[in-house]
Amino acid sequence: MRILIAHSSHRVAGGDDTYVRAQVDLLAREHDVELLLDSNADLAPSVTTAARMLYSPQRRREVDSILDRFRPDIVHVHNVYPSLGPAVHLATKRRRIPLVMTVHNLRMRCPNGLMFTEGAPCRRCERGAYFNAALHGCFPTKEQSLAYASVLWVHRFPLALDRSVDAFLVPSAFLHRRLRAWGFPEDRIRTVPHFVVPPSVIQPSRPAADRYGIYVGRLSMEKGVDVLLRALRRMGDPRFLVVGDGPGAAHLRSLARDLDLSRTEFLGHRPRDEVPALLSGARVAAVPSLVEEAFGLSALEAMAVGCPIVVSDRGALPELVRDGAGVVSAAGDVDRLAASLAALMHDDDARRLASDRAIRTASTFTPERHAAVLLAAYQDVLDRSRAGSST
Repeated sequence: MRILIAHSSHRVAGGDDTYVRAQVDLLAREHDVELLLDSNADLAPSVTTAARMLYSPQRRREVDSILDRFRPDIVHVHNVYPSLGPAVHLATKRRRIPLVMTVHNLRMRCPNGLMFTEGAPCRRCERGAYFNAALHGCFPTKEQSLAYASVLWVHRFPLALDRSVDAFLVPSAFLHRRLRAWGFPEDRIRTVPHFVVPPSVIQPSRPAADRYGIYVGRLSMEKGVDVLLRALRRMGDPRFLVVGDGPGAAHLRSLARDLDLSRTEFLGHRPRDEVPALLSGARVAAVPSLVEEAFGLSALEAMAVGCPIVVSDRGALPELVRDGAGVVSAAGDVDRLAASLAALMHDDDARRLASDRAIRTASTFTPERHAAVLLAAYQDVLDRSRAGSST
């Protein structure tokens, strides 16, 4: 099968960027795969960028050229904003090439993709009232808010880009339910969970492991790291590693100093090959997100090395611990988070049991299973496309 995968990578690399590259490598083992990768890192928040996001004839011609040269059987698009814009959707529709799209966040109905603003969950734009993005400061600047609000409105209504997608691929039951609630038909939604590459060595059930906890992820308000820091203060300042970077890094470091968290270490961004060792030595990994997460890839990576997780009750996160791989804590609840973390950091038996179950759960999210489910979704779209063209 000839597969073109298209993706706009983020300014600060995120989980979906890692996932896309891993998916390309996985599919390329047995199929002819090409990656159309655009980077948002060099795009300024300007009128030019907004115009490109709305519609770029140059980008459309570039996509046309790739389609003419590569001649894919199917196109799989991930994130398109802002650098790709509608170019892939429009080009594939004109050529009647089947198109599938992985939904990584809530941007199909929310300009910032989080349904979170002003420090709280938000669904104001869900029905199309995108002007709320500018009224409620969904982006660092009003210009960015207006740009995304305008562009998503045009893409959703006048261009109706959703209709050009033959199948929406979602990684979780939560996101499947959300798309159904938005009115997407069941036969256009396929659940394709993410996957994790099993580590070469797993050391589960380590009661003598260093008594530290860990957070791995983006440092921004919606991730709930400020709640985590306050929970650590309630716990008496246990050793905790914070791995990652983001727009909230300076504020969080300052907050840690104000809380007198002398044993909280901010390690910044670390190479991906260093992270598994940090996770495997931890007693527990915290995922205290305040937003509805579409999946929770960082949580799954912790589970794969036997590190139990404490997750918030938002979005898909509870799905990962339903078999005892960790604990669900109410989002934003400092006391509950502190108690949940303490239970796994100090109780060897509870930690050992959760570690074993974490590995068992993570072992079902294999690359082979992902490839099989993904290829079945592709084949279903191709079969329906051929059936439609023959009638």
